[in-house]
Amino acid sequence: MKKFILYILAFFVFLVASNGQDLRAYLSYAVFDTPDNNPYIETYLTINGHSLEYVRLDDGNFQGAVDVKILFKVGDSIVNYAKYNLAGPIVSDTIDGKLNMIDIQRYGLPEGVYNMDITLRDSNSDKEEMKSSTDITVNFPGDELVFSDIELLSSHEKSEGENTLSKNGYTLTPYIFNYFPESMNRISFYSELYNSEKILGDSAFLLSYYIRPFEAEKKLDQYIFRKRVAPQAVIPTLSSFDISELPSGNYLLVMEARNRVNKLIASKELFFQRYNPSVQFSLNNLLVLNTQNTFVERMKSKDTLGTYIKYLTPISTDVERLYAENQLATADIDEMQKYFLNFWVERNKLNPEKAWADYLLLVRQANKNFKSVSLEGYQTDRGRVYLQYGQPNVISEHYFEPAAYPYEIWHYYQLDDQRDKKFVYYSHDNATNDFQLIHSNAIGELSNYRWETIVYRRTWDPNSIDDAIIPDTWGSKATESYIQPW
Repeated sequence: MKKFILYILAFFVFLVASNGQDLRAYLSYAVFDTPDNNPYIETYLTINGHSLEYVRLDDGNFQGAVDVKILFKVGDSIVNYAKYNLAGPIVSDTIDGKLNMIDIQRYGLPEGVYNMDITLRDSNSDKEEMKSSTDITVNFPGDELVFSDIELLSSHEKSEGENTLSKNGYTLTPYIFNYFPESMNRISFYSELYNSEKILGDSAFLLSYYIRPFEAEKKLDQYIFRKRVAPQAVIPTLSSFDISELPSGNYLLVMEARNRVNKLIASKELFFQRYNPSVQFSLNNLLVLNTQNTFVERMKSKDTLGTYIKYLTPISTDVERLYAENQLATADIDEMQKYFLNFWVERNKLNPEKAWADYLLLVRQANKNFKSVSLEGYQTDRGRVYLQYGQPNVISEHYFEPAAYPYEIWHYYQLDDQRDKKFVYYSHDNATNDFQLIHSNAIGELSNYRWETIVYRRTWDPNSIDDAIIPDTWGSKATESYIQPW
């Protein structure tokens, strides 16, 4: 299940809105296939009822509505589209009775890469329409095991018949967001696995799903489920985890299929964020660690060990980061050693010392290359991305464009199972070397599809409604460099 924003993308709020406009809408989507290989995309649109203008009906009640237009394009060619008026529920009270609107649509799309454009306009308001777009990949090769997207659910029940919410005998009500507040104690989800019968014949395989921290490749033991399954044309998974004890942080929900020799043959993951302040990180699991005869035992200086723990910030989970900030400042050297050893054992049980040595080398490189006037390199945005994801394949540097602030575009060909991911940084000047992240298309990162308004702010009015963001000036290369960094 993928989500996007119209103006600024936060980690968990996908708000279709922009400055000066009252309409608030949330859109997510998931891509599925059928047994006869006719892929389709489901869109899940929620309109905040309190953001609409209402008109009085003949019977004295009130109703709001939104004009919706969705286009799926390849270049300039429209492959599929919809244009309709989404009428809201009829209410008698426009103060307390306004209800949210939920709309689910399905669109058939052949395999390919598409640009999905969405336009929304309050039917009863003269305020300008809102537009946004995102790229969608539909890829279900017939000679591979492949998962659909993972659809988050707010509820599910056995279906009496076919409807727009039903799949494989269940009525599935989507959960639009990937943010789970303290009041929500369960994450429910649905996914499908295709082609196992064709690829594996009658050989059973292992299907698993689990939760892991976004920042670290370690499965959380209490959130792992595995089962052996027999191949079928389509294998649906409808399940949930109790997350009442899951601490606040960024996580990935992961689906995996492995063959008899435990080789990974298919996977899919979904980013989500949990806010659960009542659950705190515990030292209980650290107290059993013995640091004697380990590489950590040689770290006798509390100041040095404290610096090393700070170095871990870019690759720490939110829980680890919070614990290190709040507890280790007053901890004794023994506690600090146990925390540091546990951190690296969690990431490399066979050789935690080598994992630390390799990472320390990267930190020193980040401190050398990305240090700013006020921050060490590992504390900067570029340093954090470098330490979290590694060296980009391409760094496109643009420091002297006549109309732009200095900016860089980093291009990663592959980030885990994400492809073609980019990070855009800018700085007010070269002297400080302080480049701030203003956009990325990677999961869990800040995204702003109008990032060029920041880069060209020195010559372009950011409050203008003109779509011509890039000045018609010699040397302006932002869009070209983003599409193909060099």
